[in-house]
Amino acid sequence: MNIIDIIPVSRGDSPADVLLKNCRIVNVFSGEIEKGNIALFRKRIAGIGDYGEGREVIDLEGAYIVPGLIDAHLHIESSMVSPVEFAKTILARGTTTAIADPHEIANVMGLSGIEYMIRSTEGIPVNLYIMIPSAVPTSSMETSGARISVMDMIGFVEKFQSRVLGLGEVMNFPDIINGDRDSIAKIELIRHKYKKIDGHIPSVLGKPLNAYISAFVRSEHECTFVEEAREKLSRGMQILMREGSVERNLVPLLPLINDRTYPFVSFCTDDKHPVDIIREGHIDHNVRLAIEHGIDPIIAIRAATINTARHYNLRSMGAIAPGYKADLVVIDNLKDFNPIMVFKDSKIVARNGRLVTEIISQNFPQEKVNTFKCQKINESDLEIRAEGRLVRAIELLGSEVLTGGCVMGAKIENGKAVGDLSKDLLKVAAICRYCEGKSMSVAFATGSGLKKGAVATSVGHDSHNLGVLGTNDPDMVAAANRVMEMGGGLVAVIDGKIISELPLRIAGLMSDMTSKEVAERLIELKDATRTMGSKLPDLFMTLSFMQLSVIPKLKLTNLGLVDVEKNDFVSLFVEEGQDA
Repeated sequence: MNIIDIIPVSRGDSPADVLLKNCRIVNVFSGEIEKGNIALFRKRIAGIGDYGEGREVIDLEGAYIVPGLIDAHLHIESSMVSPVEFAKTILARGTTTAIADPHEIANVMGLSGIEYMIRSTEGIPVNLYIMIPSAVPTSSMETSGARISVMDMIGFVEKFQSRVLGLGEVMNFPDIINGDRDSIAKIELIRHKYKKIDGHIPSVLGKPLNAYISAFVRSEHECTFVEEAREKLSRGMQILMREGSVERNLVPLLPLINDRTYPFVSFCTDDKHPVDIIREGHIDHNVRLAIEHGIDPIIAIRAATINTARHYNLRSMGAIAPGYKADLVVIDNLKDFNPIMVFKDSKIVARNGRLVTEIISQNFPQEKVNTFKCQKINESDLEIRAEGRLVRAIELLGSEVLTGGCVMGAKIENGKAVGDLSKDLLKVAAICRYCEGKSMSVAFATGSGLKKGAVATSVGHDSHNLGVLGTNDPDMVAAANRVMEMGGGLVAVIDGKIISELPLRIAGLMSDMTSKEVAERLIELKDATRTMGSKLPDLFMTLSFMQLSVIPKLKLTNLGLVDVEKNDFVSLFVEEGQDA
């Protein structure tokens, strides 16, 4: 749109394309509620005031209207639906802009995976921006499906300049703090293109935090307690308050927000399943939760709109003002914050939580990519030769990406270490999906609560090798091999029979089904794990973090058992008196 075209409408000399009458407008600049009309022209807001003419007139009858909501940080792959299907789901809840870090699919498919995320969402009515992953692979202690170098980034950022906002969360913070040249080179490349650098530095404070921030890292979504968030904000970081499916950190962090700090706070979801988006909402849930816990509604709305837009230099988003994008959400009231109408580019796209427009990817077909090259396993692959009576066990903590580590007595049968249901000590395996033949490790885990059967998943952060946990070897084999047959997915098995499954045919990470169908399957899988004895809130989500070798403490990759704090592999068996 040429600027000269909108000016007559702004002056009131030409009619608006759409005139929204009798609005209560939440002004994120002044902090006030304005009563008036909003004139829309093409995809922009022409003006606010006593405009009286429009080719289409919609009377909002005194309803509140806020800017389209913005998610400051998320991973679409964690929703387990395709990018287009994800866009449909969040748009219905008032999120019109999302900033995605596709490091999951990047670890599986490299740059082609990121390009798929970009091209499949071209032309759809959601503003989807990309933070290019900072570390592919995330760690040298697992086998990944791809490697992205500094040189790879240069051409890619140039090719998709308008869609790439910066460098995705820099998870390998020890390398930054210690001045690793390769890691610093990626930051230098991106920052010199006036792009943002996202952070990921849980629980680190003091001088190490200073060293990390000095590398131009300007945001953080990993804060879990308010004192941590306060120090990071005071050192210049934008605090992205996270409310996802597992990591629910918003409420504990809300005391950070006051009249002085609120511009430096944004809302994000990070990882959120469609079950939870459909049930409770997306960024609208963050806003509702903040208001419920005493945050001024306009400040909460700012955290979901203008604060994020300004941090990421989205100059025409996040506010209701002349020249800004006509991305708007009509809500019933400022307490309940229920989206009753969503506008994208001046058009109504959703009413009462349901889409009223068709969204199809026009430019890039939905691909069903099978990245499994490994051979099927058998029971002998899961055997553990006893080399002592004490073993290190991964402690599954349930609601955390963290795992613990402990030493437990192993059950020995015929010279083999086996699972022990009486101690909740079960076998767990990590199997490389990218390796010709077999590359896998077997260890023990405790804390799942499983009493029968086995589960397997192709979602294993960050390299997404196959993870399997079970009470017996035959069921573990059946579950793992079924995931391979599907080209990725989630599977629950009892007595050799599949009782529930979710195929993830897009790179073993995302389904080609609708959000509703995926949500139903995930509920079935949760119910199945409860039937199997698990007491964890989401066994599959917990299992997905078991391989994450950059987050403490004890992890299992296809290459072995990793002590993250030591940044080294450790043996499964230990001597008397040796700790985990």
